[in-house]
Amino acid sequence: MKKRNLEVCAECSDFPCSKFKSEEEYQQLEESSSYPSYKKVMPNLNFIKKHGIEKFVEQQKKRVRVLETMIENFDDGRSRSFFCKAATLLDLTSLENSLEVASKKIKAENIASNNIKAKAKILKSILNEIALTKGVELVKRKR
Repeated sequence: MKKRNLEVCAECSDFPCSKFKSEEEYQQLEESSSYPSYKKVMPNLNFIKKHGIEKFVEQQKKRVRVLETMIENFDDGRSRSFFCKAATLLDLTSLENSLEVASKKIKAENIASNNIKAKAKILKSILNEIALTKGVELVKRKR
């Protein structure tokens, strides 16, 4: 990368090269790791390869804004790591839609804006439903 003056491997015309882990190795990392960002290494690099680093950074900034909204409006003091994991593992459209659906449900159920616990429960439920349909695990398994 340094020799070719690249920011990430995906910008290289030889990506993925022999220095890079295989898809299988990343799949194993994905399955064994509880660290969420490992699960997105290949999809992120493939996105960069296809769309470019600028588009990726733009998307990540949107993801951060969605996460900030979740924390600011739905964090009951126990949900922050859950929201961080969701923001890392779920696609941006699903995250944005979950906020919209949660807001509509909160309004429909006349939940007070200061009832953070009820709001957190609604958003977490919606995010869990989305995660289930996409085969993503947001809640840490107990061993």
